[in-house]
Amino acid sequence: MKNISNFIKKAIFPILGIVLLASCDDEHDFTPYETSEISSNAANVKFIHAVVGPNGTNFSVNYFLGADKISGAMASGAQYPIPANYALVKSGTQPLSVRTTATTPVTVFEGSLTTELGKYYSNFLVATPPSVTPPVYSTYQINDDLSVANIDKTKAYIRFINVISNTPAAGYDLGLIKETSLAGTAAGAITTKEVYTYRNVTFKGGDEKFVAIEAQVGTDTRGYQIQLRTAGAPANLPGATVVANQANSGTGVFVPRAGRIYTIYCRGIADGLPAGSTTNKPAISWYTNK
Repeated sequence: MKNISNFIKKAIFPILGIVLLASCDDEHDFTPYETSEISSNAANVKFIHAVVGPNGTNFSVNYFLGADKISGAMASGAQYPIPANYALVKSGTQPLSVRTTATTPVTVFEGSLTTELGKYYSNFLVATPPSVTPPVYSTYQINDDLSVANIDKTKAYIRFINVISNTPAAGYDLGLIKETSLAGTAAGAITTKEVYTYRNVTFKGGDEKFVAIEAQVGTDTRGYQIQLRTAGAPANLPGATVVANQANSGTGVFVPRAGRIYTIYCRGIADGLPAGSTTNKPAISWYTNK
């Protein structure tokens, strides 16, 4: 029996190797960190490329831990991995570098990644304001406490992070606006209400803690409208200084579902880049943490 067992192991292991190699592509280069070698010593990281390139010329990047590439190619504004997934990495402190995907790669950041066993993190690639030339790139890492979803599974959970490097000193306000159908009225009658507001959020500001909001029921495809406004601007009123707006329908609509956790963040350059242009203006993005 022992000889048979050894024969089976020798036969299966090469097949597993072939399957693993066949399943790996450029979008799954973090698979070396999914092996049993570190499964008992792993942390979980989501990487977000949130910078605008020099003079407004954006670039795609890959992330490396030491010599190992751990991400697929990421354009400006992209997250890796997606959708509600995290890359498994060895916990502790490791050398981290971010390199462009050009034929001759340029290292835009070289530093370290520090994580703790079993914890979850979001790691943003950020830059100095456009007034600083050449730009200096760094990472901004926050904790993702996903246990909050267990408090009330009928709610959705959100937070807001600002990574606009030349944010005004007073910061920005961000409001979530919900449309609700009115019971007992003519079809189509709705009420609009700002249900949550973040105020005076500066660069790399916000709160890493998630807060509960009312989730949309599965039959409701309307999303929340999200407004990024100058600090102190009146909510959803004529004359409000809206810096960026995410509509509640169409492309990129934000429809929070019960039990889910989301990070909303703003990126770009306050006055566009090149300065005064409509390119690389502030934009609202979001991703699913769980």
